[in-house]
Amino acid sequence: MSLGHRLRQYRKVKNMSQEELADHLGYKSFTTIQKWEKDQAVPPIHIIERLSRLFEISIGDLLAEANNRRKVPIVGVVAGGSPITAIENWIGEYEVDLPDLHNDYFYLRVVGDSMIGARIFPGDDLFVRKQSNVNNGDIGVVLIDQEATVKRILFKGNNIILKPENEKYEPMVFTPYDIETKKIQILGKVLHNRINF
Repeated sequence: MSLGHRLRQYRKVKNMSQEELADHLGYKSFTTIQKWEKDQAVPPIHIIERLSRLFEISIGDLLAEANNRRKVPIVGVVAGGSPITAIENWIGEYEVDLPDLHNDYFYLRVVGDSMIGARIFPGDDLFVRKQSNVNNGDIGVVLIDQEATVKRILFKGNNIILKPENEKYEPMVFTPYDIETKKIQILGKVLHNRINF
């Protein structure tokens, strides 16, 4: 993680805008902060000292390269076709640079071909951030009566639509009644897939 990324991260932890940080440091414009956070410029050492006091961290922590590399397990398989019984079974693991350390991540291996239009093929390993909500149009992993599937998730009114990316398959539409009775649950958002040939 670069210095700019760390500055942005610590600023957000303090719940400060770029304008507020610029004002706190005596800068007339937030563009200086913007340049630091984009790694287009580096704060002078006296400002780094002030930033470390503001963020309540050591200068070493602010300047040191953060190690976000972790082992992420492949915890089972997920259907890229009709939903299949969810299998939580350790298959292996990958060492990856995590986007952040505040969320849980896991991989799932794909079986089925319903998502080939989104370049998700059988045998691929999906990198998933565990979360119970996604944005309209995100690709996510969904549990339906203990059966797991990966689909594009759409929201229309109170309905949830699980849309495949293969014209061989029809979208699955779930009403609020279905959502409750079939215990439909979003497990996470797919961030990328690891292609296995």
